[in-house]
Amino acid sequence: MKLHEIIAQGFGILGLVITFLSFQEKNNKKFFIKQGLAGLMFALNFLIIGAVAGMLYNVVNLIRGAIFSKNDKKLWRVILVVALYTASYIIALMSVLDDPLQIFLSTITWATLSGMTVFMFKGNGKHIRYFQFFFSSPSWIIYNIFNFTLGGLICEICSMLSVIISFIRFGKDGFEKN
Repeated sequence: MKLHEIIAQGFGILGLVITFLSFQEKNNKKFFIKQGLAGLMFALNFLIIGAVAGMLYNVVNLIRGAIFSKNDKKLWRVILVVALYTASYIIALMSVLDDPLQIFLSTITWATLSGMTVFMFKGNGKHIRYFQFFFSSPSWIIYNIFNFTLGGLICEICSMLSVIISFIRFGKDGFEKN
């Protein structure tokens, strides 16, 4: 493995640690901030390995974390974030037009990120975790396998485990319901 690949995987591992810790937050503001920081680590990971969609989406994840940590229910916030994901999706598609697999991978991750944004906007911790477990993590697992990011792959598996742990710790209804 080359040095730049090792560095890329290191950013992915750091992102996985921050993501795991985020699901242990009972408070949505702290959850969103940690999710944003993890997005920064994964953006660097994907940038170095050359996975354009993953990099762009994680830059938006960072922005989403900052926007949603404000904890007010202004509709423009969710519209802005989904618009940023959509712009990232279009840019990513333009960079992989000759690769049907990358088009598919970019599409499923865009769809789940947009869906997660709606759930985060609504602020129900239980629904956020269910969506993460059944939709978001599985789509990223597929993306990470085909783009070979070890940190990203382990992160999504750990995210699913962390969601289970959070339900054990807090119960199904022990989260904020903004």
